[in-house]
Amino acid sequence: MGKKEEPMIAYYEDARHFAWLVNGWICQGEKEIDETQIKPKNIRLTGKTGSGRTARMRSRYRDVFKEIGKVKVVLMIGTELQSFVDYSMPVRIMDYDALEYKDQIQRIASERKVENHVKSGKQKVELSPIKKEDRLIPVITLVLYMGEEPWDAAKNLHGLLDFSEVPERFKTYIPDYQIHVLDVCHTPDERLLEFPKDIATMFLTIKYRDNLPTLKKVLKTIPEIENIEEDTYDVMWNFLDKRMLELKENVQNEDGGINMCGAVDQMIAEGMERGLAQGMERGIAQEKVWGIRNMIEVCKELGGTYDNTQFQVEMRYHLSQEKAEKYMKQYWK
Repeated sequence: MGKKEEPMIAYYEDARHFAWLVNGWICQGEKEIDETQIKPKNIRLTGKTGSGRTARMRSRYRDVFKEIGKVKVVLMIGTELQSFVDYSMPVRIMDYDALEYKDQIQRIASERKVENHVKSGKQKVELSPIKKEDRLIPVITLVLYMGEEPWDAAKNLHGLLDFSEVPERFKTYIPDYQIHVLDVCHTPDERLLEFPKDIATMFLTIKYRDNLPTLKKVLKTIPEIENIEEDTYDVMWNFLDKRMLELKENVQNEDGGINMCGAVDQMIAEGMERGLAQGMERGIAQEKVWGIRNMIEVCKELGGTYDNTQFQVEMRYHLSQEKAEKYMKQYWK
């Protein structure tokens, strides 16, 4: 995981910020979720595949994992910062979610074993790990993508499948799997403005990082834009340009909040517009390395061969065979 993602992940680990995001994303701006309803969850999911000598444990790391009532909500932030388009995302998310459901089944099965042992004094063998009346907690996975290029990957499993020679009647028997992606830089302003002001400001600043006059114009439509929380501003400068930190003292009010329009004025005056764009270009180059590493690790975990994975890396990132081989030796572990 790249350094850019870390402040963003820490930001959304906060229950209040996570509630803001869910209210803006899932609830269309309505304040339905309160921070007191959000419980933290373990971000490490482990599952077992195969048996005997071929058995191996799989692990997945989710960026932010919370439970809201009887729903588990997962936020994947970019390489899991998705600043590159991951064309395998429907399968990745399906695999992640299946591990979570499998984990729930294993917990229920363990509880049943203990329960049966206490009642009968001996361990009862069950053919099914769960009972008819048992129910699993639903999982929602959200992908926050902030890349400059539009998200042009499939948003469901069917969009990833080759149906060219599949008979029409067969298609209805092939299950689909929908994913949820917020493409920040290509989402209409009106939709981003439905988020609470701090989140809306963050997203709009990322979207218009190379067009500061437009950013200022849009930000003026946000109520109380002169009082953005300091930690929101800190995430933005960490993600965009550390020179924004130097401006903070000049635009911070007595309560510690940040006047974002004042900050944009100073960014324009300092000629930071080009610097932001150049900083992002450097960041994208770094994200490319993370993307290659992530692709290699995912392909290996999903059972891909060494040679096929190297070929996929060459095609996806337009690399020579020698350069792709270098990455393979580094990350195929």
